Amino acid sequence: MGRQKTALIIGAGVIGVTSAYALARDGWHVRLIDASAQPAKGASWGNGRQLSYSHTNALASPHILPQLPRLMLGCEEAFRITPRLDFAFLNWSGRFLRNCTQSAFRRNTLAVLALAEQSRTAMDALLERHPIEFDRQQCGKLVILRSEAEIGKAKTALSAKQSAGLKQRLLTPAEAIAIEPALSQSPESIAGALYAPDDETGDCHTFCKALLEVLRCEYGAEFLASSSAKAIAQGRNQSHIILENGERLEGDLVLVANGWRAPDLLSPLGHRLPIEAMKGYSFTAPKGNAAPTASITDHARRIVFTDIGDRILVAGIAEMGRIDAKVDPTRLASVVEAARASLPEAANYAAADEGWTGFRPMTPNSQPVIRMLGKGLAVNAGQGMLGWTLAMGSAEHLSAILREND
Repeated sequence: MGRQKTALIIGAGVIGVTSAYALARDGWHVRLIDASAQPAKGASWGNGRQLSYSHTNALASPHILPQLPRLMLGCEEAFRITPRLDFAFLNWSGRFLRNCTQSAFRRNTLAVLALAEQSRTAMDALLERHPIEFDRQQCGKLVILRSEAEIGKAKTALSAKQSAGLKQRLLTPAEAIAIEPALSQSPESIAGALYAPDDETGDCHTFCKALLEVLRCEYGAEFLASSSAKAIAQGRNQSHIILENGERLEGDLVLVANGWRAPDLLSPLGHRLPIEAMKGYSFTAPKGNAAPTASITDHARRIVFTDIGDRILVAGIAEMGRIDAKVDPTRLASVVEAARASLPEAANYAAADEGWTGFRPMTPNSQPVIRMLGKGLAVNAGQGMLGWTLAMGSAEHLSAILREND
């Protein structure tokens, strides 16, 4: 019997924890390293909790090009871009523009859809093997379309995804309200809605904690909490991580899975990943008189509504180019007002909590970066707004790559 290989995984969000599971299942000894005291305290903490296997449209598209001047001038509440005059941002922006063609949009959307389907299958397999609880609900997903223009744009992607086997269809307003009566309380007209009956919700943070416990108890994995990685070094036979406290960790593999911060560790090694941080917000509020039970996305406002028991979770807004980890009260208020304008009876917005903000790791083509970067060094990052959705599939894809390189 050969020596058990050790994998050092930087980042204990949902991407790091699911990667740890795939590797541990394959026979690796796994050590998870995170600067926080608990797993999933970054973007995995306050996300929209939606497993949106159907909603995989790439951000870069021909439709976003005319909007860019307004986005950069801060004229849109839902999405803002603050340009930075540094190489990383300019390089990312150039790649993004090259992906704003119809052919690239279709290719990227279908690639992410395939990864989402792999995630769905992998999640089912995980839960059959380890039936952990994380408030998983198959409640379906409705994407509200407010105008005929939105419907026209949606039809192109819908046709491509249906041809790839996705169970999603375009509903009339009456059909959408029949599935989710809460939509009847919207003060604005609904032109239609996309409906995916098999989409789910679940508590990502609870999932990560439960899966980490499985990893510890059944696979002998280790969690090095409150341990910040300062640098990575590659040797001939092993890779090393140097922690902020000076401690040196050695392993057969170093996997960088710390989201938008991945370029900070990999750039000194010559690996310039096209990943930029996209700031988002979320808040919860007590349920209102017409709280939705299905997952709701208001396409125009870029917000999502999720039923989380006695409260409604609302997440949304996208900001790129400016790194500020604080909750901006003005921007949070705009999320609350967007939710109120969309579904005024969904929640008691006056009793909303203090809110949360975090950073999603975005790539120019909306596809994550999952690959070997050299002997003993790999990356799994860049899942953008779909980290929770794509985590299990990304881990399986990583597992396959490592088996091929073994």
